[in-house]
Formats: sequence, structure tokens, C-alpha cells
Amino acid sequence: MRGLSNFYRLFILPFVIGFVVSCLLFYLTLNWPVNHEFWVRNLANALMAALLWSGNAWIASAIKISWLDRPLLRLFVSFTLTIILTIAIVNVVHVVGILMLRGRFPQPLYATGSGDYWSTIIITLLISAFMHGRGFLLQYRAAIIAQEELKRAHLATRYESLQNQVNPHFLFNSFNVLSNLMHKDVELADTFLQRMTQVYRYVLESQTKEAAPLAQELEMLRHYLYMLEVRFGEGLEVELDVTPAPEEYLAPQSLQMLVENAVKHNVVSRKRPLHIRVSRTEGDWITVVNNRQPKDQSPHSLGIGLANIRDRYRLLAGREVIIRAEQDTFSVSLPVLTAKNIV
Repeated sequence: MRGLSNFYRLFILPFVIGFVVSCLLFYLTLNWPVNHEFWVRNLANALMAALLWSGNAWIASAIKISWLDRPLLRLFVSFTLTIILTIAIVNVVHVVGILMLRGRFPQPLYATGSGDYWSTIIITLLISAFMHGRGFLLQYRAAIIAQEELKRAHLATRYESLQNQVNPHFLFNSFNVLSNLMHKDVELADTFLQRMTQVYRYVLESQTKEAAPLAQELEMLRHYLYMLEVRFGEGLEVELDVTPAPEEYLAPQSLQMLVENAVKHNVVSRKRPLHIRVSRTEGDWITVVNNRQPKDQSPHSLGIGLANIRDRYRLLAGREVIIRAEQDTFSVSLPVLTAKNIV
């Protein structure tokens, strides 16, 4: 079926169009009488048009020299073959037509000085230029698409790798707390385990997602905050002031990781409680801010978690996370995403 479709498109259709156009030109502009010679000449012109069109299409597809890698060589080879093909077809069709009309072998067209000969060459070269230009654009478009697909595959691989960094850190902290609780309060340990199960179920479900609804992220954060409150008691104070709207998204587990990052890098105790506020700022940003009371570590360290979030937002939406480190506070603002601005 595909072969028949190509034959129709590359030969039959140009033949019909060439025949109709030739008939109109001969009849309307040259006032040629409708006789035997009229039909022979028009059929010859139609055959010439079909052969030139299909021949140039074959040249455009048969040459394996890349337009992108060696454009000048491709251009030279294409036009050289086009000129050779055109001269051959024009002369062969001319000879066959004259033999049918006159019954004798004619003088070669190029020796007659006929304007029709050179006009045919020029028109064919213009058609060839169109075909080869189209071939160049198609090859260029295919290269761009392949490059974008490769880029997306690379970004997806990197994004998956970054997502997988979340689980070991989360599990280590959670099981450490649970182990301590089991020796102190079995009932509280059971409640903690249930919350931990809900959080980890969400972690598993979001593994294959590029973005998570803001409402789900907030629900997951509430479970995670309960676990932190059990762990730190009065040493941690968290204020959550975000009302989600439909069709709003964040990178999965990003809020949990920011809160975890604040706890990891700051002193958390009853005497020096850590205050964390999660709120919506400037319309389409979610900001997590905490008071600074750093532990004994490099003050310039952002931690693996924060670097993870920053990289994921760059890959996911091409947007930057805003980080502000002031004397008394440290804040991170995440852009709220919508479906249209996710890469």
C-alpha cells in the first residue's frame, strides 16, 4: 500500500497535473488545434513532468550525505545529479515524441537553440531546489526532535536519580526515632508507625511523578510534622499557613525536605526552639523560613537535600528556587507550578 501511495504521489499526480497544465497552455495561449500532435506533445510534457518530479524525489532521498554534517558536498552532488537527470529525461522524451510525430530521429534539443530546452532546465532546477530545501528542513527538524528527545531522556534520568536520594535519608531518620520510641511508649510508637507508613506510602506513590498536587504535599507534610513533634517535643514550633488551589503543583516531597533540612542544620532543643513557618508569599511562591541557630558545621553548606530540590526544579520547570540566608533567618521559596510551566 505504501508503494502504491508513493507511486501515485510521485508519478501519477505530477503526470495528471502536467498534462492538464500543458493542455491549457497549448490551447489557451498558443491556440494549438486539438489534433494528434496536440495530444502527443501534451502527453510528452506530462511524462516529462512526472519523470522529472519522481527522479528529483529519488535523488533527494537516495543521497546519504547529511545536510547537517556536509551541506556543501550534499548541495554539489544533488544539483550535479539533477542536471544530468534533467538533460537525459528532456532529450529522451523529445526524441520519443518526435519519432512518434515525424517518424524520424530528431536533432538533439541542445543543438537547436530552443528556448523550451533551457526553460525546462531552469524550471527543473527550481523544482529541485524546492525538493532539496524541503529535504534539508525535514532532516534539520528530525535532528532537533531527536536532540530534544535525548535531552528529555537525560533530564528524566537525572530527575529520577535525584528523587531516589530522598528515600534512604527519610528511612534512616524515621527508623531511628521509631527504635527509641519502642523502648519508651509502645502506643506512641504505634501511632508514629502509622504516620510513618502514610508518609512512606506517599513517597513510593510519588516516585514516578514529576510533580505532585500542592494539596497532597501539604497533607504529607502534616504527617511528617507530627513525626517531628514526637521526636523534638517543645524544641520545634511549626506554623503552616498555606491554602492550596486546584491545579497547583510542587516537586514531590520538596516541603518535607525543606523542613528536614532546617532541622538537620540547626539546633533544636527546649531551650533553643527552632521556629519554622510555611506560608504562601507573593502569590505563586511557597516559602519555608526558620530562625538561624546553626550547628557546628560549615555555614556555607546547603546540604544534600536543598541542592536536590534546587536541581529538581531546574530540571522540572526551568525555574530557580530562591534562597535567602540572612543573619537571623534562613528561607527557601519554591515556585508553585502549573501544568503549563512543567517542562
